[in-house]
Amino acid sequence: MRLKYDKNYVADKRPLLEHLQINDPDKIEKALQTRAVSLLKGDYKRYFVDGEAVPVFLLFIDVCGFSTRFKHLTGKQVSEYFDDYYSKVIPIIYKFGGEIDKIIGDGLIVVFGEPFLKCGVDKSFRLAAKCARNIIAKTKGTKYSSKVALNYGKVNYFKNKSLHYSEFTLVGKPLTELFRLESVSENDAVNFYADGQVYDFYSSFLKNDNKGNDLRKNDIVKDPVNRRWIYRKKDIPVLPGVSELLSSIFYVQQLN
Repeated sequence: MRLKYDKNYVADKRPLLEHLQINDPDKIEKALQTRAVSLLKGDYKRYFVDGEAVPVFLLFIDVCGFSTRFKHLTGKQVSEYFDDYYSKVIPIIYKFGGEIDKIIGDGLIVVFGEPFLKCGVDKSFRLAAKCARNIIAKTKGTKYSSKVALNYGKVNYFKNKSLHYSEFTLVGKPLTELFRLESVSENDAVNFYADGQVYDFYSSFLKNDNKGNDLRKNDIVKDPVNRRWIYRKKDIPVLPGVSELLSSIFYVQQLN
């Protein structure tokens, strides 16, 4: 996918291929097999083989109301739609340093953090938030309009050891929270829990850049850098699998 959608990949983003000693990236299988795993080195081995937990930012990006808006499409038309959608969204993900964990129907799970990003937690947050906003701005008002759920926490990179289906993926409570958050997310907006850790990152960002104006004191706050973006708060029902403290969300929308 990087070869197709990331114009800078061949030039400067091939450390994993080098670790795996793969000379022809066109022949990479979907999942890394046992031989390839044995060649992992450094931080890739630390997280992918040794299973060390790592704090990351997660995005769940999906098309607003796809199943109802486009139920008239044929299978071929659905395929063409998503080919076009991915060509618009995936380059933005790679531009800001995200890695795609998986594609689930009309949704993409994206990770920002080690071992792919080595810039610290604060910058990883800003990259994830910028990526999410860029996707909202790019798709708003089009047939590709999207919503994004943003969460943070410790996950494990996990290898499914099935003989029939080998795959690396992410596991951990932040994934459960992310899926629940997506289910109550506002369209054309970046969504995060009002009492979660992403809230703390946004609050710190606003407090530092907006003369002390912070989410803790206001239900509606304008972005300090670009006033066309506004934060709004809404209550949500208690979500199974998520702390009862997470009873509301903030969503970041672009003003018309």
